[in-house]
Amino acid sequence: MPSTFCIGQLVRLSEGVADREKGRIYCVVSIVPAGAERLPAYLIKTETGGEKIVRPKDIRPASAHALP
Repeated sequence: MPSTFCIGQLVRLSEGVADREKGRIYCVVSIVPAGAERLPAYLIKTETGGEKIVRPKDIRPASAHALP
């Protein structure tokens, strides 16, 4: 299955996903190979260095005018 997001793309967490700071912008830094679910996962990172691995359903594209 192809990736939904690309490396360098700015994203936000989807509604309902726990995040300490709502509205935080993340950058996709790596695509994690698909596991048993046959869906890729993404390593996302904030400008301050916070990282997390998320599934495609857990993120959405940030606006075109978003800054990291």
